[in-house]
Amino acid sequence: MTSFRRLFVRALMSGLLGLGLLGAGVAHAADSPEEARLKAVFVFNFIKFTEWAEGSAMRASDRIELCVVGERPLDGQLETLEGRGVRSQTVRVHAWTPTTAGRCDIVFVAAGDGERLRAVLLANARQPLLSVGDEPDFLERGGIIALKLSGGRVRFDINLAAAREAGLRLSSQLLQLADRVVQ
Repeated sequence: MTSFRRLFVRALMSGLLGLGLLGAGVAHAADSPEEARLKAVFVFNFIKFTEWAEGSAMRASDRIELCVVGERPLDGQLETLEGRGVRSQTVRVHAWTPTTAGRCDIVFVAAGDGERLRAVLLANARQPLLSVGDEPDFLERGGIIALKLSGGRVRFDINLAAAREAGLRLSSQLLQLADRVVQ
C-alpha cells in the first residue's frame, strides 16, 4: 500500500470511527462540528489524490489555491487547511469571487450555494479545477466530487467524466473508495 493511500485510508477510518462513536445524532444534524471537520479532512485528502495537468498554473506554483463558495461553509473548518503542505506546495484558502476566477485549483461549494456552481465552473472553464461540494445534486450540476452522509458516515461520489473534462486525473485508490463513480 502506498504512503498516500495509507494516509488517506487512515484519515478516512479515523473519520468514520469518529462519526460512529458520535452515534446517529450526527447523521441528522446538518454540518455538525464533527461532520464539518471530517468533510474538511476529505477535501484535503482529495487534493493529495488528484493530479493536475502538466503546465497548469497550480503545477508551476508553490501554492494550491482552495477557493470557498458560501458563507463559512463547513463551519469554517476549511480554513484549518491554510498552510498545510501537499507534496511541495502549500494550501491557501480564500473566498471565491468573480475576481478570483481563473486562480482557483480547488473550489468547495457549500450546500445551499449550488446555484453559484455554474458561474464558478464557467469562470474557470479554461483551467483544471477540482470542484467539491455537498449539494445533493452536485454531480448532476457538473461538480466532480460530491460529499454526503450515508449511514451516519461521510462518504463521496465522483463524476469521472467531469474530472477528465477539467483535465484532472483522480487516483485509482480514490475511485475505489467512492460510493459511486459516474462515467
